[in-house]
Amino acid sequence: MNGRCIKERFQLLKILFITHPYPNYVPDLLLHGLRKLLGPDVVDFPRKDCVYDGVLGLGVCPEDQQCPGWFPADDGLIDRTDVWKKAERGHFTHVVCDVRATSVLQNELKELPPRLVLLDGEDTPVAFPPGRYVICRRETDGSDFSIPLPMAIPEELLAWITAYDCLPKTHVVGFLGSTADGRRRAIVERVSARFPDCLFQATAVPLPGSPTPVGRLGRDEYYQKLQMCHVVLSLAGAGFDTFRFWENAACHAVHVAERMPLFIPNDFQDGVHIHRFATLDELERLVERIWDHEEARSQMIEAGRRHLREHHLTSSRASYFLDRIGRAFGGR
Repeated sequence: MNGRCIKERFQLLKILFITHPYPNYVPDLLLHGLRKLLGPDVVDFPRKDCVYDGVLGLGVCPEDQQCPGWFPADDGLIDRTDVWKKAERGHFTHVVCDVRATSVLQNELKELPPRLVLLDGEDTPVAFPPGRYVICRRETDGSDFSIPLPMAIPEELLAWITAYDCLPKTHVVGFLGSTADGRRRAIVERVSARFPDCLFQATAVPLPGSPTPVGRLGRDEYYQKLQMCHVVLSLAGAGFDTFRFWENAACHAVHVAERMPLFIPNDFQDGVHIHRFATLDELERLVERIWDHEEARSQMIEAGRRHLREHHLTSSRASYFLDRIGRAFGGR
């Protein structure tokens, strides 16, 4: 569905998006996608300054980790005047709220709005009491009656990553990331012992007092290094759904990922768009098979990239979100 058809389909929607000032991948990526679809009819309140400043998801975000221009400019078009009065009189068709900001909603409104959506983008699912609202959740397989809402990739970052498609492939497998508990390090050390031409850098988790741990790359260099690998590896982090997964899917490389107990709408098909593994032995066998079949590598890379563009840009995730909450609220 093209942008014009999507806009016409959702043209009556006016969304109040209650934000928390701290970066948070799922709400921030959804806000990006909604703004791409609906423009100023999506009102972020309070104004989420960090996304306009180039921060994407990272609570500790030095300048070399920022994404300049990734978020649509405000340009004075977003009307944030009297939002609570407007919400009370039904000006907005939907109110969407980051779970980190629910106290703001409760303090400002006497009653919960009739079409309220709570966004749970946390590493561990947040428990909610029964209520008149819809829950969209990052870490779920859908069996908890929430709407699964995994991350996606902004078209601006896809363009950034694909700009380095022409770099020479100098490594078999690549993983660049932080290690909080040593599990990731154990996996990458096992693989690097089997395949010596690997690119593995597992650094400490960035902290406010140490925003750039030794070995941590800036975002631009990070994308360049990943694009120099034949295979990119996605491993679970504090949660199963990581932004690294979506960045890896954008690379001109075979994407290999741990199996995750999550529901992803229009998921990547194992063996067609991606390879998934459950054990280290299975991972080693996968990499051996990938390395031995160059033509199959190329086919999988192109199929995975095409699937990403068609189904997993933030605008696609926002369209899915609007469709699912529309059904949950009875059609509107």
